[in-house]
Amino acid sequence: MRRQRGFSLIEVIVAFALLAVSMGILVAILGGGLAQVRQAGDASEATLHAQSLLSEVGVLAPVEPGRSQGEFADGRYRWTLEITEVEDPVPRAAPVEGAAPIETVGLQQAGAPVLYRLQLDVGWGEGDYARRLRFASLRARYPESPLEALP
Repeated sequence: MRRQRGFSLIEVIVAFALLAVSMGILVAILGGGLAQVRQAGDASEATLHAQSLLSEVGVLAPVEPGRSQGEFADGRYRWTLEITEVEDPVPRAAPVEGAAPIETVGLQQAGAPVLYRLQLDVGWGEGDYARRLRFASLRARYPESPLEALP
């Protein structure tokens, strides 16, 4: 009689152990990838909400210094908008000789636009999973003339 050749019990156990370890590593890699995809999706959604809110300022809502808060998507995303006046970075025009000064140092010319910085913080998640994005933009607004303010 001829002896049959095959795998020993030890070889089968080692093969199954290697398969189990490799499957565990594969599941961990896929799980981490899914978490990153979800985080990217949440960040993309937060960015779209932020873009929508920032585009309203100056069009549907006035540009006024202050702080406001709210929520998007039934409370899933929380936002805080802070509007502050900033100094215009454009250099001032050189004074013309012989002309009467229209402004004093540090003040803007009458009718010049006022520059505002909009800082929007959007947050979501809680505890260890809390995430936050910060967006910043600039808006210019012409001040109301004294004649327009009269009734």
